[in-house]
Amino acid sequence: MTPTPQCPDLEVLFIELEAGEGPALDHAADCALCSAMLEEHRQLEKDLYRLADPLPPPTLVANVMARVATEPTPLRRELWSGVPILIASLAVGLGLLITNDRALSRLGAALASLFTDGKALLQGLASGANALWLTAAGPVAVLLVLLLIVSLTGLKRLVGTGPNPSEA
Repeated sequence: MTPTPQCPDLEVLFIELEAGEGPALDHAADCALCSAMLEEHRQLEKDLYRLADPLPPPTLVANVMARVATEPTPLRRELWSGVPILIASLAVGLGLLITNDRALSRLGAALASLFTDGKALLQGLASGANALWLTAAGPVAVLLVLLLIVSLTGLKRLVGTGPNPSEA
């Protein structure tokens, strides 16, 4: 279907269709070819409007966030995502250590120094702890118990309340 020489340009026809009036629209009322073209355009427009996605409801974000807050991430999923990260980090660190001769020699010297001086360090710590215990056993014991209680309380707060044994 090619337009006849007296048919208007399609662009002019569509511009006048949008405006709602004009000589090209008057011509389309009498011309079967132009009216068929306009009807096909209307059908395409209707189909395009049907394809448009509706907007999500305004409460969608709040509902999703509420569900996320009520369902914590399973521990297995956290472990399965954390272990590869740890392995990759250790592999990169080990790779950098092995490829750098200076860092590798420093690590070897530090380990050798730790083994040679470690015995003297442990003996010094043991004699210091022994002297402290002999001179102030009561206050040291109280301080150690308080340190233990504070540490355990802090760990319990970090962990939070997990599922009950009946829920697991």
